[in-house]
Amino acid sequence: MAVSLQLDYSLDSSGFFTSDRRALLESTLNAIASRLGDTLAAVSSYTYTISTSGGSRQVTTSVPANTIKLYPFGDALSGSTVGQGSGVWFESANNAMRGQGANDYAPNIGYIKFDNDGSTNWFFGATTAGLTGSQTDFVSVARHEFLHVLGMMPNQPTFSRYLQNSTFVGPNAKAAYHNSPVPMNGAHIANSVTSVMNAATLNGTREDLRSLEWGILKDIGWDVRSPAGFFKNWSLFTGGDGDGKTVVKVIPSQGVYMMQVDVLAGDRLRLLTRDGTSASERGVDSYLKIFNAAGQQIASEDDNIGGGKEDFTYTFANGGTYWVGVGTYDQREYSFTTPSTATPSSTAFYLEATLTGRADEEPNNIKSASTPIAFSAGRYVKQTTLAGGDADYYRIDAQAGHTYSIKAELPAGGGLSGSTMVSIYDASGRKIAGSDGSSRYGQTSFTAPASGPYFVLASSWVGADQVKPDELTISLGGSTVIGSEYSSSFDRVGGSDYTLSITDTAPPIQLGPHPVYLDFGPAGLWAWSAEYGYQQLSTSDPEGMVVGTDGSLYIDFGSAGVWRWTQSAGYQLISAANPEGMAAGVGTSLFLDFGPYGLWLWNGAGLQQLIAADPEGIAAAPDGSLYVDFGSFGLWRWTAGGGFQQLIAANPERIAIAQNGSNYDGSVFVDFGSFGLWRWTQRTGFQQLIAAAPKGMTAAPDGSLAVDFGSFGLWRWSAQDGFRQLNTAPPGKLAAAADGWLYIDFGPAGLWRWSLIGGYQKLHPNAVQNLAAR
Repeated sequence: MAVSLQLDYSLDSSGFFTSDRRALLESTLNAIASRLGDTLAAVSSYTYTISTSGGSRQVTTSVPANTIKLYPFGDALSGSTVGQGSGVWFESANNAMRGQGANDYAPNIGYIKFDNDGSTNWFFGATTAGLTGSQTDFVSVARHEFLHVLGMMPNQPTFSRYLQNSTFVGPNAKAAYHNSPVPMNGAHIANSVTSVMNAATLNGTREDLRSLEWGILKDIGWDVRSPAGFFKNWSLFTGGDGDGKTVVKVIPSQGVYMMQVDVLAGDRLRLLTRDGTSASERGVDSYLKIFNAAGQQIASEDDNIGGGKEDFTYTFANGGTYWVGVGTYDQREYSFTTPSTATPSSTAFYLEATLTGRADEEPNNIKSASTPIAFSAGRYVKQTTLAGGDADYYRIDAQAGHTYSIKAELPAGGGLSGSTMVSIYDASGRKIAGSDGSSRYGQTSFTAPASGPYFVLASSWVGADQVKPDELTISLGGSTVIGSEYSSSFDRVGGSDYTLSITDTAPPIQLGPHPVYLDFGPAGLWAWSAEYGYQQLSTSDPEGMVVGTDGSLYIDFGSAGVWRWTQSAGYQLISAANPEGMAAGVGTSLFLDFGPYGLWLWNGAGLQQLIAADPEGIAAAPDGSLYVDFGSFGLWRWTAGGGFQQLIAANPERIAIAQNGSNYDGSVFVDFGSFGLWRWTQRTGFQQLIAAAPKGMTAAPDGSLAVDFGSFGLWRWSAQDGFRQLNTAPPGKLAAAADGWLYIDFGPAGLWRWSLIGGYQKLHPNAVQNLAAR
């Protein structure tokens, strides 16, 4: 006779338990109670006090024989607590409870509280379909709290008598845990052992009772029976134990054998059925099935080696808990929850199960981790496994001042949950950071004090303070024999699937008020300021860049599109198209020459086309106007109010206009090639400055113009002084800043800056491909 449950929802004043939630709770708890075969005496009427967040509540009730009365209700639980469960028991002189023998637990009543203050994101699915990593599984919590009701409480005598030195030493529990004491944390199984009775419920997962929890229930006095129609007394590999061989004698008359197997992603399970040596173990036709944790059949096999037997290998793409169904061909019509109705054969046979883990891809010490991980957009992600005593090392070639955030978590697609800690070591093996082991999956971060190699250790334990760079971690091993029908030898103890993510965060960019931006080609994009020196903005090689009046840097990254960068917000994509030219307008506006696709304006909100014609050059003025070289169609001026107006029919070579200048007088400098260098204003029109043709030029905010006359050197023009030679060497690129400094690329002679007061200063020995100043 199985124990019955009587659920009383009278304390659920908040209405937490809807009809659907009641049905889910009752089916969950009844599945456990159906395996408890105890005979319990009736309990006379008694008044019990149950605490709630709103104060103590009293219930007066009697309890029928062979029944456990349970009070489930929603309650506002403090902190991160999602559930609480307990039982109330009375003892006689010989520790007997409800007519049981000594040391045989049986509660009068029990209660389970579920958090209802809105802080818990509950998942109420009958299966795990739709369960996400941010949700707490109601079924797992219900199972957990019900086991507390069933006696897993630190002050419950039949439980506490087996607690020794933070372990549980009951004989049935030890048999289910490799004949070893079970690590405990009070009334909970320690987080180092995957269990529904871990103190912390892992979001995004569903845990069921395993042979370990059923063993504890046996030890505290419950008569645990096999489920009707299925035989679940044996497990193949649990908790990640594997890389070994298990032999089970299958007796079909006991029902279809449904055996749990916990695997890591990439594990390969070989199932071989064979006859025994005696007549009662030969000749039966066997049949195999594999189910996932949600009860869905994912594979089956029949007679692939003849003689009514199977030799079947299955590789698991995702880690987690699975079930192997083993029976006869006549028993094949069954599902995960509905047993076969066929009359079983009395002939037995044997199942040999061999689990082989995937090859270990990750280095096992610092010395062998010689290849640094490759970051993509500042992030590295690797999904892999941790088998027992395995240790995985990852090398980071860190940059000084960068912060690296490391996190291990259960893979988004699911997997076998287990302990995965992360620790950080320097090249000498000294630990500099690490997770503390307070949760099943670890995370940590560190800021590199100096550039160089650092090493991330992922392991099932908290990393030591010092490791030897060439020291290999050796996997644990052992063997156990349970009865005469089940044996297991294994090379790994425990294991987990994990996703490791490492994020590289550069320190905040520090710039002075007037930085210069430098394109060093394959060496990337950099900023320099007198206050903070050189700082890299990107490892990519720009094709062009301009500085806006608000300080924004606009960058053409070729096929990667046009981007805006600011010191406060970083990078923002403006357009995925590749422009042929750019000019920064007032504020956040940007003019873009998209070649045959015309001339466009971006104003922070989006792009608008100004004209479908293809310009040959553009330059923006501080008053919001734009000057456009349309080649043989001449030079034009565009304003938001007046549109396009032609200034001259001649074809300019280049245009220069000062930006951000308080002295801006409307001057536009135009190079007409063989016709010389000219200056235009609305008031005076065109005026020739010199008949020579420049090779390049840039307008400074003070109204002056720096001109590259090729072999005739670098010159400066101002309205007050006219032309003045600054250097006999021909410059390459020029950029003028608002603080009076002119930045000059002298090619092989390196990067320099010049001002009227400061003269020349060398900034870098290498040439740049482009530069822009603020």
